[in-house]
Amino acid sequence: MNIKNKVLFKTALLSISLVLTSASAISAVIPMMLNQLSGVSSSLIESVVTIPSFSMMLFVLLSGPISSRLGKKNTVLLGLLLVVIGGILPIFTTNITWILALRLVLGAGLGMFNSLAVSLISDFFEGDERAQLVGFQSAVQGLGSSLATFVAGQLALIDWQFAFLCYAITIPIALLFFLIIPEPESGEPTVESLTEKGHKSGGISIPVLGLGAALFLFMTFIMIVYTKTGIMIAEKSMPNAGFLGTALTLFSLSTMIAGFLFGKIYKWFRNYAPFISSLLTATGFVLLWFAQNVTMVTVAMLIIGFSFALFIPYIFTILTKIVPKGSETISISIAMVGSNLGAFASPYVIKLVGVLSGNETASFSFLVSAIVFTIAALLCLGIAIRGKGSKTQAAVHS
Repeated sequence: MNIKNKVLFKTALLSISLVLTSASAISAVIPMMLNQLSGVSSSLIESVVTIPSFSMMLFVLLSGPISSRLGKKNTVLLGLLLVVIGGILPIFTTNITWILALRLVLGAGLGMFNSLAVSLISDFFEGDERAQLVGFQSAVQGLGSSLATFVAGQLALIDWQFAFLCYAITIPIALLFFLIIPEPESGEPTVESLTEKGHKSGGISIPVLGLGAALFLFMTFIMIVYTKTGIMIAEKSMPNAGFLGTALTLFSLSTMIAGFLFGKIYKWFRNYAPFISSLLTATGFVLLWFAQNVTMVTVAMLIIGFSFALFIPYIFTILTKIVPKGSETISISIAMVGSNLGAFASPYVIKLVGVLSGNETASFSFLVSAIVFTIAALLCLGIAIRGKGSKTQAAVHS
């Protein structure tokens, strides 16, 4: 379609990604909630950060049927409205049940347009421009997460409940999207595309399911950065614990930088990029395990944030390339189910590992993650050496 003002159009299209990863923005208030909400288990309070991923996962699956009835534009707008409701209203209650219920509403809203944030790029752009925007989309998520985390951290200095006002940014985003972005033309998979790609129109295939499983494992062990770092700082009685909010902001900024550099990095490392990403992540978790001060914690989080943001756009760029036209949304949705299920399950998986090992400290959870990502790095290295990632490489560079 003919777009008169591409800069404004791209800005409006990418702006909805500013809130996609904002569920973790209030992570810095977890230690404050633990102190104030006596009698509530730590895993339940940690779920304030992760429980949006559960409803997000459900509504990622429902977003296809909903958008087929309402249209993609109206589905995004409805999702943004739910984000406003579920994001801001916890400021009015200290009841953990109500807070968790509203966080589920937040996750439902995010889930409604999570996959659409990527598939809309495919609807309006093609080729190198599309690949570039997918990388930018990841970078915008990092920018939004860092902005929301910083604002939430500053508001939490007044009162931990005020942190939820960070979701007010959703209101101008919804207005911009409503005014600028039209309903995209519907695209059905063609016989030619089905032949070329070798996939069914639904996009449900072994590669898609495999990528979803990889995202599940990745998010399960990444989320402890948000849920366990504050607890670990308290366990070790580190000075300047109030710097955690800034450290989380810098973590998000590093994901943004990695998103902008995504294209160049993958041109440099090709098949070996997943190995580099996993190895960097493992290194960051080792540093967190050894950390004795907030400075070392911040350095570790910068490393993890950077490598984290390399992995995600890699997966979704592949998905937009290997599935036929019209099947992007369902394929992205399947991958996002794995991602959100992993994020939701994270506190409980880590709790189970701690119980089974007899060590439930936050520091030990970082060691477990370091081991997991070291194994992942070795697997990725083996795949790269054996050339099994050649089709993936071709997809990224085509």
